[in-house]
Amino acid sequence: MSDGENSNRPDSGEEESKFVTENPTEISPSEVEKTEPESVRAEDTESEEETVPDSAEAEAEESETCGEKEPEAPDTYSQDSYYYDDDEESYCAFDGKEAAETIEPIELTGEEEPLSSQKPPKKERPSKRQEKPDFKKQLTFFLSSIPFYIETLGAVTVKTVKGFFEKYGVILAIPFLLLFSALKKLFGKIKNAFVSMPKTFSTEAKGIRYELKIIRKQAKIKDEGKKPSLIKALWKYFVLSFSRHSLFWKSVFNAAFPIVIIAVALSVFSLANEKTFALDVIYNGAHIGYIEDEATFEKARSRALELLPASVGTDQNESLEKEPAYKIARISLNELSNETMLCENLIEATDTTLVKACGIYLDGEFLCAVSNESDAVSVFNGIIAPAKAKATDGTIVAFVEEISYVQGLYPNNEDTIWDSLKLKNTLNKPKSEAVYHKVKKGETAKSIAKKYSLTLKQLKALNPDYDFKEIKKGSKLLVAAETNYVRIKVMKTTVRTQKIPFETITKDSSSLNKGSKKVSQEGKNGINKITELVTYINGEKSYSTVISEKQVKSPVNKIILVGTKSVFSGSSSGSYTPSTSRGFIWPTRGAYSLSSRYGYRSPSISGWSFHGGVDIVRGGGSSTGAPVVASASGTVVVAVSGYSGYGHTVVIDHGNGIQTRYAHMYPGSITVRVGQKVYQGQQIGKIGSTGNVTGPHLHFEVIKHGSKVNPLSYIG
Repeated sequence: MSDGENSNRPDSGEEESKFVTENPTEISPSEVEKTEPESVRAEDTESEEETVPDSAEAEAEESETCGEKEPEAPDTYSQDSYYYDDDEESYCAFDGKEAAETIEPIELTGEEEPLSSQKPPKKERPSKRQEKPDFKKQLTFFLSSIPFYIETLGAVTVKTVKGFFEKYGVILAIPFLLLFSALKKLFGKIKNAFVSMPKTFSTEAKGIRYELKIIRKQAKIKDEGKKPSLIKALWKYFVLSFSRHSLFWKSVFNAAFPIVIIAVALSVFSLANEKTFALDVIYNGAHIGYIEDEATFEKARSRALELLPASVGTDQNESLEKEPAYKIARISLNELSNETMLCENLIEATDTTLVKACGIYLDGEFLCAVSNESDAVSVFNGIIAPAKAKATDGTIVAFVEEISYVQGLYPNNEDTIWDSLKLKNTLNKPKSEAVYHKVKKGETAKSIAKKYSLTLKQLKALNPDYDFKEIKKGSKLLVAAETNYVRIKVMKTTVRTQKIPFETITKDSSSLNKGSKKVSQEGKNGINKITELVTYINGEKSYSTVISEKQVKSPVNKIILVGTKSVFSGSSSGSYTPSTSRGFIWPTRGAYSLSSRYGYRSPSISGWSFHGGVDIVRGGGSSTGAPVVASASGTVVVAVSGYSGYGHTVVIDHGNGIQTRYAHMYPGSITVRVGQKVYQGQQIGKIGSTGNVTGPHLHFEVIKHGSKVNPLSYIG
């Protein structure tokens, strides 16, 4: 085959082949170069020994390569029926005679046997031991193939895109063509409007002006003593000009029409904004206003009821409870009624005769109405004037109640409309009289206060001089003070001093004997300077507000030294030296001797007895009345006057499962109660002889987790 045929082999479907002679190794080199591919020649140069696949595997490969199973080899082979495929390295049968004719026969020498009598050589089995692939050469081959693949990809892409645009290009171009056509028309219109049309309009306008001049000149010429009508001539020309100068009038119409449309649209829009839908309120058959919603009417009615007090009459108030009728109307925005306007119109729609006046309200409660506001103001100023005359600089004088003046419509009757004299006399009289309660048998201060919805504190404030410890039958108690319509309050800024109490601090002193005290520093109170605003109502102090507070003198603490020095030495029957190494101190002052220790005591009539604590007495004297103190800080859990055989007893819990018991104390000497926190060294009672005792002493126990232990391990 030629080089051109080899290059086009994938498209034509033809197979490259060559004939095999009896001895293929004797074929001339030129013929081998023509028939063998470059890849095969490269492999031959790299390796002389070429492995041949097994015969069974070769047959399977031949059948796949040729498209059909190879027929059994005949006894004789002819050049016209088989060829040797270098790529597959096997013999393949021709599909037809035409394929055989395309291959040039190989000339045979005299010594060679005819191809027809020659059998294909048996192919050697490939060696199990094959050479390792050369990755460097494979990589070089791959890299050298990349430009080919890129070129192929580019060619395919160009071909695909070209085919796509050939098929769908017209469809894709339609929107652009339409857009181009529209823009072309638009630019044509713009050109016509701004270039061609002005020229045409100018030309036509010149012609019209020229013709009008002629008509004007003709009107001046006298014809038989008559002067032609200029207006009639102009009208005739105006009608004629529509056909003669159609382009001019068309231009005028085209320019004026959009302007007229815009003007009409703006007028309609402006008119629509000035108009709105509203509710036309009909009350008692009369129109009283336009509102946006029903809530406006309800607010106006509530205000009208407030403006018409109870003195107006029940019928009047009931007339305001009627329900109105509503209609939908389209009105201008300035026709809408607000709450105040609707309230006045609603009152006017009632049957009562109303007049404009100034209403007076005290803390929001209607009092009366006067003809003008100045009369009411002068009355109130006259009431407060004496208090203001007595006021000094920095003093504020005002009414307690909030006084409001409201202009409006009020019923024209004597109960509602007052003159200034009636207003003055009413304000100077008490609004309500004082109320007193006469004490009955069995009543208490608490029951009397509850009867009049007062607290006990309020009842005592109303009766500051009454002795509530002894309520007597028939006595009178003030339960409601006299009240006025208006009260005057005077607010003054005052400065006072306040005492700052000093603190008492105790310190241990090893130079003092245990149980003795000494004041090393006397305490002195400090002073605070307080500035406050005091309010007096009707001359009596009501309350005060602190404005500032400044300490002008600091307190000096009182220091007391408490002796810790021991004065006795220990013995089994006499005195004992106390210790505080475990955090506990000796539980008495002035009594440091032990009359009985912890443990089993000498047998008595009943036998040996166990003593769970120590008995402390005063050596050389009576122990009665000696102070008993807390051995350590804690909480009192027992404080009773008769506790089994212990007599008057106190038990203190110190935490961590440790408690101390102080028994046989003097009657009435216990100074603590259950739940009270006590500090170490605080007096809790006195030594006595209550309970089962033979004489005055303090029985002291230490209880650890419920079991009595030796107290001397804690205080000794």
